[in-house]
Amino acid sequence: MDVATASSYARNRGEPRTPAGARHTRAAREPYCREPYVRVQSDSGTLDAKAISWDQTSVQVKWIDAQGSSRTAWVPAGKVRRIHRDESSWRDPYDDYAFYYPDR
Repeated sequence: MDVATASSYARNRGEPRTPAGARHTRAAREPYCREPYVRVQSDSGTLDAKAISWDQTSVQVKWIDAQGSSRTAWVPAGKVRRIHRDESSWRDPYDDYAFYYPDR
């Protein structure tokens, strides 16, 4: 995964890096605290995260690493599968609880 640093994130304004000559599309987002949970399959295993933005080919995911730091990375969309919040190995403490559990 291509973990974004704060400076590269700011330089790209949260957008994926576009290869030279490629047509760039705008990324879509859900409202803050309502982002979908996803499971990312990578060569090193699986990662539960939140999808914070995406375009037609890639998804920007956010997760908390083992040291407690927030991380982001752009990954190919084919390696990402949406999961329910209850399936995730971690849960964002700032979630809009009523959004994820409307019947409770």
